[in-house]
Amino acid sequence: MRDRLPIVDETDPGFWADIHTPLRIARERSAIGRGARGGLLALSYRAVEGVLRNPRMASTDLLAKNGLTSGPLHDWWSSVMFSTNPPEHTRLRALVSRAFTPRRIADLRPVIERIAADLVSRHVERGRIDVLHDYSHHLPIRVMGHMLAIPEDDYARFAEWTANLGLTFSSVVDPNLRTMLEASIVALNEYTAALIDSRRGALGDDLLSALITAEEHGDRLSNHELVAMVENLLFAGHDTTRSFLSIAVPLLLRHRDQLAVLRSRPELWPAAVDECLRFEPAVFGSAREASVELEIEGVSLAPGDVVSVAIPAANRDPRVYADADRFDITRFAGETSPKPAAILSFGQGVHYCLGAALARAEGEIGLRAFFDSLDEPHLDAALRWVPYAHIRRYESVPVAFSGRAG
Repeated sequence: MRDRLPIVDETDPGFWADIHTPLRIARERSAIGRGARGGLLALSYRAVEGVLRNPRMASTDLLAKNGLTSGPLHDWWSSVMFSTNPPEHTRLRALVSRAFTPRRIADLRPVIERIAADLVSRHVERGRIDVLHDYSHHLPIRVMGHMLAIPEDDYARFAEWTANLGLTFSSVVDPNLRTMLEASIVALNEYTAALIDSRRGALGDDLLSALITAEEHGDRLSNHELVAMVENLLFAGHDTTRSFLSIAVPLLLRHRDQLAVLRSRPELWPAAVDECLRFEPAVFGSAREASVELEIEGVSLAPGDVVSVAIPAANRDPRVYADADRFDITRFAGETSPKPAAILSFGQGVHYCLGAALARAEGEIGLRAFFDSLDEPHLDAALRWVPYAHIRRYESVPVAFSGRAG
C-alpha cells in the first residue's frame, strides 16, 4: 500500500521554489503521500486535520530526521511545550495561557501600532525597504520584548538567535548549519537564565514576571521550565510572524485588485490576514507519532509510526475551499455561505498555537501600517524562497516606493 503513495521530495532544492505544484499533484493522487526518506506525509485537509486532532497521535521528535538526537538543540526542543504531550502539556499550557487572553491582546494593539509606525518611518526618506530584514524581522521581537520587559538593547541579539533557530527544522541540516544553530541556542540559554534570575528580584507587570509567579492548583513552573517557556515564546512569537509578514506583503503587491479592495474597505483586514495565512502559510508543517495502532485515510499505522503534515497542501484543498488556488481576501469575511473551513496554519487540537490571536493582531496591524504609510510600493527585485526551510521565508523582500502615503 505505502509503495503506491506519491512521493514529495522535500530534500530537492527545486521543490522549495514552487511547493504548490508538486503538493497539488501529490494530493490529487492520494490524501497521504511519502517524503523522500520514506516517512508518511498528510496532504489533504481531512488527513492533516485528522492527524492534528487525533488524541492518539502524539508529539514526536521533529529533529530526529536530521540526526539531531543529542546535544543542545535536542535538549532545547525536548523541553519546549510543543514537544510535550498531555497531561504535561495540559499543565504547562494552563500556566501560560492567561498571558494570551483577548483582553491582553487588545491592550497590546496600541503598542503594536506604535512599533509598526516607527519601523516604517525609519525608511520613508530612502524610498526603499527590505520587508524581511528592515521590518518583519524587528516588529514581532519588539512586541515580545515589550511583553517580557526585555531591555531594548538586547532585542537584536534575541532576534538573531530565534531567527537562526527556525532553520533547525529545515529538511537538510549540514554540519556548518548545525554548528551555528548550537551556538545560538547555547547563547539563548545563558541569556534567558540570567534574565530570569534578575527578574526574580524585581517582579513587575510583565509577562516574564507573570510566568515566574504563575500558579495553578498550587503548581508552578520550575526554573528549567521557565527557561524553556521563555525561549518557546521568543522563538514562536518571532520567527513565524517574521516570515508571515514578509510573505504577505509581496502576496498583496502581486494581487493589486485585492489590495485596492482593502484600501476602500479596511474592515476586511482581519479576513485578509486569514486568507494570506491560508494561501501562503509561513509554516510548512509539523509531525505526530501514533501511540497505538490506528488508520489515517486508509493507511494503517503501528505504534511509533510518524506522520508529517503539509499545511500548504491542506490549505489549498479544493474539496474544502472553493477555487482554492485563487487569492480572495473576502473568503473569510462572512459574506458567503456556508462559512469556509478554518485554516490549518495555526494547527489544530491540543497543540493549536497559543499565540494565534497575537499573531493575527501583528499581521493585521503590521500589514495595514505598511500599506497605509507608503505611496505606490512595488517589488524591486525577483524573490527567491530559502530552500529546505520549514518556516518558509524569502531570502529578502526589497520594496521600492515613491514616498510617504498622502
